[in-house]
Amino acid sequence: MRDLINILEAVTKGCPPATQNIDLNLKNRQKAIDEYHYGPLNPANPSLEYWQELADQWNTSVEEAQSARCGNCAAFDVTKKTLNCIDQGIGGGDDWDIIKAGKLGYCRFLKFKCNALRTCSGWVEGGPISDKD
Repeated sequence: MRDLINILEAVTKGCPPATQNIDLNLKNRQKAIDEYHYGPLNPANPSLEYWQELADQWNTSVEEAQSARCGNCAAFDVTKKTLNCIDQGIGGGDDWDIIKAGKLGYCRFLKFKCNALRTCSGWVEGGPISDKD
């Protein structure tokens, strides 16, 4: 019940529901993995196999594929308002260390909290969405 209340409060404040509900976020992220090749699993230890599959899908080189990251995608939202929503959803305390360590933003296309160092086949040049825009 508390989750439902949190989601309703977030929506009235303009927060995307997946920033407030981990189950919804995980469901949307799993869809991104299954249908849009979201990855790699660990950006600090990138899988050449992952990048080769993405390069093949885009008909480009691994190096070119590796340059297309969530952090420079036109759907990657790192506005202060959205990051505040993520903070509120994590616990509403001082969770900025988690947000920074996770390099988190919000994918407006696939509706989940996203890591800036990952990518997916939905990547679009021109991002991120920031307060500078």
